[in-house]
Amino acid sequence: MKLEMVGRIDECFLLSYAIDPEQAAALLPAGLELITCRGSAFFNIVVCHVDRMRPRFTPRALGVTYWHIAYRLQVRAILARARSIEGLYFLRSDVDRWPLGALGNRMTDFQFHAADVRFSVERESWSLQVEDTQGRGTATLCAHRANTNGVMPGSPFSSVEERERVLKYAPFGLAVSRFGRSLRVSEVIRDEALWKEEPVRVEVADWNYPRSVGFNDLCLVRAMRVSPIDYVWRIGRTEPMRPV
Repeated sequence: MKLEMVGRIDECFLLSYAIDPEQAAALLPAGLELITCRGSAFFNIVVCHVDRMRPRFTPRALGVTYWHIAYRLQVRAILARARSIEGLYFLRSDVDRWPLGALGNRMTDFQFHAADVRFSVERESWSLQVEDTQGRGTATLCAHRANTNGVMPGSPFSSVEERERVLKYAPFGLAVSRFGRSLRVSEVIRDEALWKEEPVRVEVADWNYPRSVGFNDLCLVRAMRVSPIDYVWRIGRTEPMRPV
């Protein structure tokens, strides 16, 4: 069943980390492969506040507003007829509206978990605290507006242009069906002309989830804050995969 949800992302941070491909590959289902550059794979974290998400044609007043923190790998899937598609494989999501997360786990592959989220703004600084439902800290982020957007220390990229090309946002969430015969695709639709980013300087970024799956050597390679933008999430598309 195909479904379109609409809403507005009114706060959003995107962080990309270089990671060991061998560690990351162990978490991928057959049919997906990592996108790599100079011996690094890429782990993507999005922190976003979604305003009034609802099915298309539903009144805005009936929408749900929530925080969503998602942990994703940048991947490629090989489809039937020698086609391919690049996107993001969701390892986990934290969401502060559990009924929404429970419903989302029935309809998507985003792996929702319940969490408490606290977010604060002071001038050009932003702070985030995430705790699971038992009150255990799972994430801390403190960031400030940055004046530069250069290649970060330890990055595998030789230039900003190469970084942007390799990490170019692919608006697809990808998941493999139970028997590996088809690819489930969740598609994001937005007005690219309205997509605006600004670099941020990350002072603190502590993520419990990547440590729990063995990602102990995260190297931050890109950190951006996104301007508010309307989104459409299209759910329910499937594609036949190349037989293994």
